Amino acid sequence: MDINRKTAYYTLLRMEKNTSYSNIELNNQIRTMKPDSPAFVRDLVYGVLENKLYLDYLLEQLVKRGLRKLDAEPHVLLRMGIYQLMFMDSVPDYAAVNETVKMAKKFCFYQTKMINGVLRNFQRSRETLKQPIHEEDPVKRFSAAYSFDPWITKLWLDQYGEERAASLMAASNLVPPFTVRVNTLKTTPEELRVRLGERGIQAYYSQVSKNVLTLEGHGLLELPEYTEGLFFVQDAGSAASVEALEPRPGDTVIDVCAAPGGKSFVCAEMMENTGNVYSFDIYEKKLEAIEKHARRLGIDIIHTALNNAEELRTDLVETADKVICDVPCTGLGVVRRKPEIKYRKVKNEGRDLAKKQLQILQTSSKYLKKGGYIIYSTCTVNKIENADVVENFLKNNSNFRLIHSRQLMPNGEGTDGFYYCKLKKKY
Repeated sequence: MDINRKTAYYTLLRMEKNTSYSNIELNNQIRTMKPDSPAFVRDLVYGVLENKLYLDYLLEQLVKRGLRKLDAEPHVLLRMGIYQLMFMDSVPDYAAVNETVKMAKKFCFYQTKMINGVLRNFQRSRETLKQPIHEEDPVKRFSAAYSFDPWITKLWLDQYGEERAASLMAASNLVPPFTVRVNTLKTTPEELRVRLGERGIQAYYSQVSKNVLTLEGHGLLELPEYTEGLFFVQDAGSAASVEALEPRPGDTVIDVCAAPGGKSFVCAEMMENTGNVYSFDIYEKKLEAIEKHARRLGIDIIHTALNNAEELRTDLVETADKVICDVPCTGLGVVRRKPEIKYRKVKNEGRDLAKKQLQILQTSSKYLKKGGYIIYSTCTVNKIENADVVENFLKNNSNFRLIHSRQLMPNGEGTDGFYYCKLKKKY
């Protein structure tokens, strides 16, 4: 049995039965199974994940009993087989069918005949199967074509209209770039770009953040430049939000939901490693990771502490010059990095979550001195969690005013979908 497909199968099956993140589950399986071609495994896993509802749309026409009665094991194998037949040009059709049937004999013997029949039927009828474009209902059409849960599809159609929603969905299904923030405490973007170029790594400047580079190459986190702390992984949108905050040397900054730490690191760099950055999170392991990376980057002004962002630290009231309030969200802006987000159910289009976000913003605002600034940010493109939260906050806090807001889009600036808003405390 092919070890690469077996690794992909275990990854997809665990994700079908659990709610783990694809990158974590995939890396765990690759470490455990040691496949011959991790690249093939990644292509197959992410390909199936990104196209899951489209594959199911086709399978509904081929599986006589329907998909609802299908167990997870044969369902995952059918998706894998159809995906290889449709999208993986490097895989001969006979290999896609035969290898899937081999796995069926081991993992769901009772469905081997059905799986073999469905795959061969697909080979014969692929040109005549109904496609989503023929669906009259736009939610059903877009949901199946781009593989987004109907609730997200309807939300984006309502907020952006058909043309922009289609563009956003298509961009969210693309492979994301590998972007890094240059550690300006140790080097400059140009120095790092030249040094990486000597290793055959292509580096391109971001149009959104002046100290972010897009890298093209392999083993990027194994480079000496990474070990030496010359860069850390961060999307340009995330970096831009901190740059808008404009932290200065000697400032006191509080990062209320700090993990994985990128925004705290940018603050420390812009502050030239002088002043204080307080980085809070609710998980000890995440705080330990922040401390580890801070040491690698040569940063010693970050102070981590366990704290729930909804709960006020009374000892820090009106002590901060700047506050970063990057709240938990639906994550609809990072679908291209975590395709499993496309299928997660969220109540009330994120309105319940928006209440929590507003509470965190309300609590975080109390840390600011008079004349201080706060950045409210999310990695989503849902207006309910973004502009609406800020609007509600301003209605109840006349001592704050809006300075600047920005919604970055994967189908616009090419970044993750990222929203940030800068507010000033007047009195």
